Amino acid sequence: MAILVFLIIMSGVAYLYFKTKQIRTPRPVEKEWQASRAGMALGVGMGLVGINTLFLFNFELASNLIFTYIVALLFIIIGFSSAWIRYKAYKHYTPLLAEEENNWNN
Repeated sequence: MAILVFLIIMSGVAYLYFKTKQIRTPRPVEKEWQASRAGMALGVGMGLVGINTLFLFNFELASNLIFTYIVALLFIIIGFSSAWIRYKAYKHYTPLLAEEENNWNN
């Protein structure tokens, strides 16, 4: 699944981009906003790694692969739930960012 590998790499690039923007900004609300965007990218990347692991083993049922499936399921659940929580934080900080922008310029 080349598309999954591409998406994993792009989520890693997005994580590094948003994390760099978070470090460079002096504004506290914008730091949290950028952190939530970076967390969404990281969570999606983790979930995609879990999905990619399932495709690597072609859904075989063997007793020694059960551990692999459990770990892949944990990556999927933790990754996408983390992305969802960070998305909710992103939606929370978006209106506060506009308010901070107005206060920062005055």
